[in-house]
Amino acid sequence: AGCGLLTETDPPPAPVRDSARYFVTFESTWSAQTHPEAFPTDAHFSRLTGAVHAPGVSFWEVGLIASEGIRAMAEGGATAPLRAEVEAYGARADFVEGDPVPTSPGTASVEVSVSEERPLVTVVTMLAPSPDWFVGVSGLDLRRGDADWADEVFYDLQVQDAGTDDGASYTAADAPRAVWAPIGPVAYPPLGATTVGRITLTRVE
Repeated sequence: AGCGLLTETDPPPAPVRDSARYFVTFESTWSAQTHPEAFPTDAHFSRLTGAVHAPGVSFWEVGLIASEGIRAMAEGGATAPLRAEVEAYGARADFVEGDPVPTSPGTASVEVSVSEERPLVTVVTMLAPSPDWFVGVSGLDLRRGDADWADEVFYDLQVQDAGTDDGASYTAADAPRAVWAPIGPVAYPPLGATTVGRITLTRVE
């Protein structure tokens, strides 16, 4: 007793999960070939932006009302309001910002670091031009088992309507909604519930 050694009745030490780095790649497949109806000549996506964050922290969800940060990103590609929302969580969230896709189809990327305290990833980017349409992932948990991380995950992305503008075409005039609708998939033309790209998270450390 008192020697600090484990006995047969002592529980095993809790597993330790080190931090990990991921390369996040958004590959846009949105093109005149995949979506020929009224395809815009200046098709692009805004900067990848979002956060790594703790469980219990959320920045957007399908079926819920958008925050001001999500509205600003989805309507104009702005990142400052979303950054402010992330920073308001203090140590529970870290803001991340990467490249845009200047011409679609194309790719954009950002590197993120996750930890036991902040194991979730949220990343979004505006489809442009559009009234308030965007793609992304929300609260993606990269933990696997008791002490490991996923090696690679990917998601095909359907366009989401932020619910803040009534426009229904790529270049519709601004039509702000007096009462915002919940975020939900764009299931009407010219996109019609199709996917426009894929996001892949690959562990690099």
